Amino acid sequence: MILNRLNTKLLALILLFSVACQSDYPTYEGANYIMFAKESYTLGILDSEEWFEIPISATRPMDSDRNIGVEIIDSESNAIEGYHYIVESSTLHIAEGELTTAVRIRGISENIKTNEALSIKLRLVLDEADEWDIYGTETEVNLQKCCPVNLEAFTGYCKLTSSWLMQYLNTDSRLVRTRLSTTEQSTIIIEDMFYDGYDIKLHFNTDDRLNPTIDYDAQVAGLTGEAFGTIYGNGKLMMASPLGYTSYYGTCENFAVQYAMLYVEEVGTVGVYVNIFEWITDDEAERIMREGF
Repeated sequence: MILNRLNTKLLALILLFSVACQSDYPTYEGANYIMFAKESYTLGILDSEEWFEIPISATRPMDSDRNIGVEIIDSESNAIEGYHYIVESSTLHIAEGELTTAVRIRGISENIKTNEALSIKLRLVLDEADEWDIYGTETEVNLQKCCPVNLEAFTGYCKLTSSWLMQYLNTDSRLVRTRLSTTEQSTIIIEDMFYDGYDIKLHFNTDDRLNPTIDYDAQVAGLTGEAFGTIYGNGKLMMASPLGYTSYYGTCENFAVQYAMLYVEEVGTVGVYVNIFEWITDDEAERIMREGF
């Protein structure tokens, strides 16, 4: 069903932008339709001042302005207008000779909780002749609370919970310290992560507020003699980012999840392990050092 729908849309797009072989520029000579540019959007809400635009497109320019209505489908929305978000106007227009306009939406950050799943279902109010059955007249807008990236919040004492610790060091968690690298931008250093004398560097990507991810180069995590009680290969236990896994961090909650492939060069892979970092206060760290986890 989904595949058939996608194939139908693809055929429609081919027809929409088809052009005679002798033409230098694509033109569309079919009926006029108006639609949302995409079926869904996710807005990363950092504050209550930023406006986001949800694009609306027409297939043909016209020789007069066109008015468009936008309504909220309350039965399919759980975000509350005026509390979680504001729509600037429910009446829009596409200017003469133009093809686009947009619904402008502003989130109210202080009323959106971290990890709260909020969505708004929007519907265009059009003349029936302007509706294209293939695309429909609706879109879903998701609101996701984000926080400004403050890398200082990812320094200091940290509780590390790791499947490596469970398997090889007979413990669920350990207390570690982290600091900012002074030579590499947006890089956190995990001091003595698994074994004393072996720090791990993690690069925190800050470009995409909706997907705060972590990457890192292959590096030495310890010695095979200490990890396994015997020397394998060159004796170095390596850590690298495994294919198919995405390491990430939370900007609002100060945690990170790292996936790590441990291996020995020219010997083989030990396995893929997950490490969870939770940054804590100095007081909490002192309590753990006195009482344990």
